[in-house]
Amino acid sequence: MNPLPFPTAQAANTQRGMTLMEVIVAMGIFSLAAVALVGSLNSIADTTREAQRLLEVEQALESIIDEYGKLPNLVEKKETIKPGKDGVGFEVRIELVRDLRTKNGNFLADIFRIAATANWREGGRARSLSAETLRNARSFLPNGS
Repeated sequence: MNPLPFPTAQAANTQRGMTLMEVIVAMGIFSLAAVALVGSLNSIADTTREAQRLLEVEQALESIIDEYGKLPNLVEKKETIKPGKDGVGFEVRIELVRDLRTKNGNFLADIFRIAATANWREGGRARSLSAETLRNARSFLPNGS
């Protein structure tokens, strides 16, 4: 038994470092962790791109509904807006609402539903998003009309 707190020369020779097998196993574990990290980062990037695209489409839908809602003379119609550079096409429907009543049971006249649907392809699959609003046909007429 060695009374000194230091390892003996024989003990020092047996604990010189890691074996080749330990290094290979450590590198394998590190590689698996790196692959998982890269996969997670790619997934996050795809989700971010998809969310950004969805936000852009929502803003375009709002803009289209706002534009059609401000027309001075609303009439029933259906229009198709061809896809632009971004690949998003739109369908706009303006239709008279015939079954809308007040609390008293009276019909509301001159109320139009403006509905817009965006269609595009993303990741090899068809996507669509819709929005709609109601508007009184006389909302944007000049006073006295």
